[in-house]
Amino acid sequence: MSSPSPPSPRPTSWSLNSQPVRRGLQTDDPGRAQESVSSLYETPVALSVEPATSFRYEMAALAHPAAAAAAVRFSGSVRTTTRAFPRLVVAHAAQGNHRWQVGNESGDGRTPFVVPPDTEFTAEFGQLHLRTFSITTETLDHVLRSLIGDDPRRLQFSGLNRRATNPRLVAETLRFLEATMLADESVAASPLMRTQLLHQAVASLVSAFPLLDPDDSERRRPAARAVRSAVAYMEENIGEAISIHDIAVAAGISVRALQSAFHKAFGIPPSTYLRRLRIEGAHHDLRAALAGSTTVREVALRWGFAHTGRFAQLYAAMYGEHPSHTLRR
Repeated sequence: MSSPSPPSPRPTSWSLNSQPVRRGLQTDDPGRAQESVSSLYETPVALSVEPATSFRYEMAALAHPAAAAAAVRFSGSVRTTTRAFPRLVVAHAAQGNHRWQVGNESGDGRTPFVVPPDTEFTAEFGQLHLRTFSITTETLDHVLRSLIGDDPRRLQFSGLNRRATNPRLVAETLRFLEATMLADESVAASPLMRTQLLHQAVASLVSAFPLLDPDDSERRRPAARAVRSAVAYMEENIGEAISIHDIAVAAGISVRALQSAFHKAFGIPPSTYLRRLRIEGAHHDLRAALAGSTTVREVALRWGFAHTGRFAQLYAAMYGEHPSHTLRR
């Protein structure tokens, strides 16, 4: 089985041909901060600063029409309000004090919370470090199709925060987005990495908040031919930002049926099979590289692995040596 160098990913979700825009601002001017926040979240946001406090605003973001990740910091005591966000916003106050109200729900921002689109939002906070991820409902629907297959049930936004089950998972995801997408331009520049991180963010979101109704649909039993079709599709599109839903469509079965078929045929889910193919592609590139022409990190990012250490572990499990040893030979 050959592993060609990855072509340019197809335009899906966050990996559209247009690159995300990196934004940043530092200011002591509340007016400029208000303009920045309103632009970032695409809606008028009012900021009211306690005059007796020293104000400072810092923002770093990666914004795209489909989704955006941001980290904002405020010094001083601030109140903010908006009538509605056009996107779904999930937020977590990593530091500082933060009290919010979303429609008829309220809470402490130190626990991650969701602001549904078209819902009034107010918050009071001080000395704040806030991480957010926002996504359009159209993109959320698209990613959910990729993650769970078929048509996802209708999204429902009422009572999300009081019925949350594992919001700390979202906190870790938002921390990871800040540490990768916002901090490392090489990660943000990779369409494959952007797509994988987008899927990770949505997966944590729907795991923590009851956005979907239970799935009671029946799934068709897959045939061995469908599994072979899925494997062939993976091999032909190994370097692209394909999703499990894309693979299931190519095989003519649902995602649930695809998962079951791969466990029966190989004892692993299709996502693990795809990951192994990408490690094989990285192995091919490492062996073919000329001395000094690339690094293990560059190869890992090319094949969709953000953490070089984790990539090295997976690689060693398959090939019995560290990727740097392969590169030096």
